[in-house]
Amino acid sequence: MNMKKRRSLLVLLTLFLSAALLLQGCGSNAKNDNGNTSGSTTEKGENESAPKGGPVTLKVWGDLGNQAVLEEPYKKINEAFMAKNPDIKIQYDFAQNDQSLNVALQANELPDLFVVQGNKTPRMKEMVGQGFLLPLDDYKLDTSRFAEGEIDYATVDGKMYSALPSFTDTQLVYYNKELFEKNGIGEPANWDEFVQALDKLKAAGVTPISMPGKSEWDRSWLVYAMSSALANDALNAVLKSGGKVTDPALAKALQNYRDFAEKGYFGKDFIANDMAGAQFAFTNGKAAMIVDGTWNNQTYASSGLNVGRFILPNAEGKKIAAASFSNFMTYAVSAKSEHPDQAVKYIEFLNSLEAQQILEDATGLVPTLKDITAKNDEVKELGNFDEAGPAIYAVMSALASTDSNTADILMKDVIPKLFTSKITGEEAVKLLDESATYTD
Repeated sequence: MNMKKRRSLLVLLTLFLSAALLLQGCGSNAKNDNGNTSGSTTEKGENESAPKGGPVTLKVWGDLGNQAVLEEPYKKINEAFMAKNPDIKIQYDFAQNDQSLNVALQANELPDLFVVQGNKTPRMKEMVGQGFLLPLDDYKLDTSRFAEGEIDYATVDGKMYSALPSFTDTQLVYYNKELFEKNGIGEPANWDEFVQALDKLKAAGVTPISMPGKSEWDRSWLVYAMSSALANDALNAVLKSGGKVTDPALAKALQNYRDFAEKGYFGKDFIANDMAGAQFAFTNGKAAMIVDGTWNNQTYASSGLNVGRFILPNAEGKKIAAASFSNFMTYAVSAKSEHPDQAVKYIEFLNSLEAQQILEDATGLVPTLKDITAKNDEVKELGNFDEAGPAIYAVMSALASTDSNTADILMKDVIPKLFTSKITGEEAVKLLDESATYTD
């Protein structure tokens, strides 16, 4: 077992706002007149350099896994930016996922700008240490609209490296109001009422929760929500006051995940179901609920379904969200960019109210800045929680070391073994504890 270590309150404050949006998939499409694409990058060599005296072309990678949500707003954001900066052309390709980013890092062939996740994971700090990112401090960016937490997100060792976040993410329950009403179920006021609703739906022949068992990250959102609802104090204690991941509350939260699978709350054959299949089942009335992130709200809002939303309540009815900053607008500049000044102008625009309002109007995310006008009442449901707590993934990341990645063990080992009944909640926390490194 590794030497144990405990994280300080400073780590807690920076990791409080953490959870996973993960970039996934791969694809390609042709580039349109605005330099936007609906797939991977154009062939190498095209627009490699601007004609002498012509506009500079910036290659920007978009989040491929969230292309359906981001394609419309980024087309508008890029058009607005180019209208203000006619000497800069944006070649925006939805080309970034974990695989493509790893390949680009290994080959040291990053685009001018690409998505980073700030202090939600150790990745940005690692890239800074390896010299991949351009520090932005010399450009004197205006940060007056942003709070300390948003600035900390983009900062490594006292220097800023990305555009600043302006929206909050969390995981919550989306539910079919008509199925709830048909079965005499209201929005649960506490944990027991939530479990009672699951039993009632199952007895009526309705799949309670549409679960994407095949999708590594998407199947974890319920674990995020459960651990925040049932083990928030335990997660906080790990970070700031001497707690361990073997806390019984965390073991119980993870055991609930296993129990839900065994009781049939996820329906049949959920292990082979991907996120697209899970979303299809929910939006077509085959399941009463799905647990997903606020970032996918527009998917459900535009489905034609009468959708409700709630954060999982704990035993006392308190709603604690595993809240994190959204990385939908947090881009960094490659240290090898041939056009760093122009790339920073794009960062400046992403930090502006104009760009942020475009994203808000298209997605309905929960703003963290008061001057962003919320899209509609859906945002009130998305942000309806009593307290923000640390996400379980962030806590496990804080316990990782060069020898053992506790967060990876949670995602790749613990969660799949729980929903296939290979381990109990107590065995799950022991696995995490054995890989954890605690510091005072």
